[in-house]
Amino acid sequence: MKRTLWIYCLIIILVGTGFLLVIDTKNKIIRKGELADKTFEQICISYKKRFSLAKQIFPDTLKLEKVTVPAIQPVSSGSNTNNENSIYDYFKANMHFQRKLDSMIMLASNSEGSNEIIEVKLKNNAKEIYRLKISYHKYTKDYNTFIKQFPRNYYANILNFAPKVYYDENNLNQGD
Repeated sequence: MKRTLWIYCLIIILVGTGFLLVIDTKNKIIRKGELADKTFEQICISYKKRFSLAKQIFPDTLKLEKVTVPAIQPVSSGSNTNNENSIYDYFKANMHFQRKLDSMIMLASNSEGSNEIIEVKLKNNAKEIYRLKISYHKYTKDYNTFIKQFPRNYYANILNFAPKVYYDENNLNQGD
C-alpha cells in the first residue's frame, strides 16, 4: 500500500512538472515572437515617418499618392498561425512600398531645390530603419531557432507556432 502511494505521488509530480514545462515553453515562445513583431511594427512606423518627410520634399503630392502605405497588422504570437501567406504578402507589400519611396526620395534629393534639413532627417531615418532591420533579423532568428530545437519543436507544432518570415528583400519577388 505504501509503495503504491509513492508511485502515484511520483507520477503526479512528473505530470505536473511536465505540464509546467509546457506552459513555460509556450510563454517563452510568445515572448520571443512578440519581440520580433514589435520590431517589425517599429520598422513600419519609421517608414511612415519617412513617407511624411517625403511629402515635404515633393511640392506636388500626385507622385506620392501612387505610393500606398501598408497598414500595420501585428500578428499575435499566441493565435493560430495558419496565415503565413498573409504575413508574407504583408512583408512583400511593405518592401514594395519601401522600394518605391526610396527611389522617389533619391530622385528628389538629386534636384537642386531640395531642403537640406529634411534630407538630414531622411538620412537619420534611413539609419534608424537599418538598425531596426538588423534587430528584427536578430529577434526572428532567435525565435525561429528556439522553436526548432528539441523538445520545443514538438510544443511549437502542437501549439501552432510557425516560423517568422525573415526581412530579406532578395527572397521576395521583385515584380509589381
